[in-house]
Amino acid sequence: MEQFHETMSGATVTRMPVGPLLTNCYLVQSGTELMLVDPGMVWNRELEEVATVIESANARLRWIVCTHGHFDHVSGVDTAMNRFPDATLLMDPQEAELARDPMANYATQMGSTFAMHADPCPLIAGQELPLGLITYRIATIQGHTPASSVLIAGDHAFVGDTLFAGSVGRTPSQEGFEQLLAGIRVTLMTLPPATRIFPGHGEPTTIGAELGDNPWL
Repeated sequence: MEQFHETMSGATVTRMPVGPLLTNCYLVQSGTELMLVDPGMVWNRELEEVATVIESANARLRWIVCTHGHFDHVSGVDTAMNRFPDATLLMDPQEAELARDPMANYATQMGSTFAMHADPCPLIAGQELPLGLITYRIATIQGHTPASSVLIAGDHAFVGDTLFAGSVGRTPSQEGFEQLLAGIRVTLMTLPPATRIFPGHGEPTTIGAELGDNPWL
C-alpha cells in the first residue's frame, strides 16, 4: 500500500489509496488526535497496514468519518470500529442508510455483499468537528449521493467524490449533476484559491487549479 504525506496548517495528512478502485483513505493527525477519512479498505493486508499506520502515530484515533455511503468508501468501517472501539464513527444519516444496502452502495455491482453494520453518529451540515489544533466545518453537497459530506479546515478540505482534479463526481441523473455543480460552486469554489483539495480518488488539487482548468466549472 502506497502512502503519500502532506503537511498542512495544523495537521499532517497521509493519503493511502486502497481497494479495487484506489479510493483515497486519509489519516489526519493534529496534535495528539487522529481522524480516519473514508476507510475503503477491502483486503486484510490493507486493513492491517492502515491499522499499523494508526497505531504507530503515537496519537489517539478520535474520529472515523465517511464522506458518503458508497461501498468503496465504507468497506473497512466495521473492521476499523472493531479494531478501534474508542473512536467515534460519523456519517450523514442519509449516507448511513445507503451504506447499509448492498445494492444502493454498489457493493453488489462489484461482486460483494457488503452492508455496513456499525451505527454512526450523525454528521450534518454546519457541524464543527474539533481535531487537535484545528476544527473542521462540515458542509453537504448533493448530487453524487443524497448528502455527501465535505470537511473544511483552514487551508484544506476533504471532498469525497464531489470534486476531482480536472473533473467532478458522477451523478445518476441530469438533475443530480446540476445539484452537484451548484453545490461545488457555492461550497468549494468560494474557498481561497490556495486551498488544498483532497478528493476521494486521484491526486490532490487546489481550488485555484480547478477554477482555471476544470472544464466542468
